[in-house]
Amino acid sequence: MPKTIVSLMGTDDHELAQQARRAIAAGTDCLEWRADFYDSLSTPNDVRRSASRLREAAPSAPLIFTFRSKNEGGQRALAHEDYADLCEAAIRSGAIDLVDVELNRGDELVRRLVHLAHAHGVLAVVSYHDFAATPSTDHMVELLERMSHLGADIPKLAVMAHDSVDALRLMQATAKARDSLGKPLLTMAMGPEGVLSRLAGEAFGSCLTFCAVGTASAPGQVELAQATRTLQCLHEAL
Repeated sequence: MPKTIVSLMGTDDHELAQQARRAIAAGTDCLEWRADFYDSLSTPNDVRRSASRLREAAPSAPLIFTFRSKNEGGQRALAHEDYADLCEAAIRSGAIDLVDVELNRGDELVRRLVHLAHAHGVLAVVSYHDFAATPSTDHMVELLERMSHLGADIPKLAVMAHDSVDALRLMQATAKARDSLGKPLLTMAMGPEGVLSRLAGEAFGSCLTFCAVGTASAPGQVELAQATRTLQCLHEAL
């Protein structure tokens, strides 16, 4: 059964801790710290401090560090090296379990961060987001394969679905990549037309799914309690 992830979008340490405790109480499997929402996060020291405090608030839940760039649906724009500095600080903090690295940052930077993550016992989620459309099936498979070849432990692909056929193409691409890569994948078709892809991942190869506890971090996320019930029903049927 796919594991659930809830994104934490707090603007300070207190709000992050509150959101983390609420998500854990609601039953999430994993937490994602969306650091691009944080008000005063600008230096590596800020990252290390806040990551450690968040770990204290949520000592056992797997924690993903994500700074989502504005051109990939996030809140802030950062130059490549500034982005790398924040990711490196999170990796070195000893407080996170996974780090999200954006594929569009370039192969050299991706490889560098993936290598550092592995050296510190952190798993790498290499990600690609298209908020405008759903690419062709072949192109989506190519993207997932490229992430894998760059060292991703979990390739992540999020695309925008404008109809049910888009969602089906995303699921088809995921199934093809599952068969060829043999590793965990995290894929979704965003928007109302893509909800099925967030809930039926066990059938086509997406091993994790983002859910909402209160405010959603992306369009089409299902409330955690409802998603968990649906995931369980599908798991038992499958």
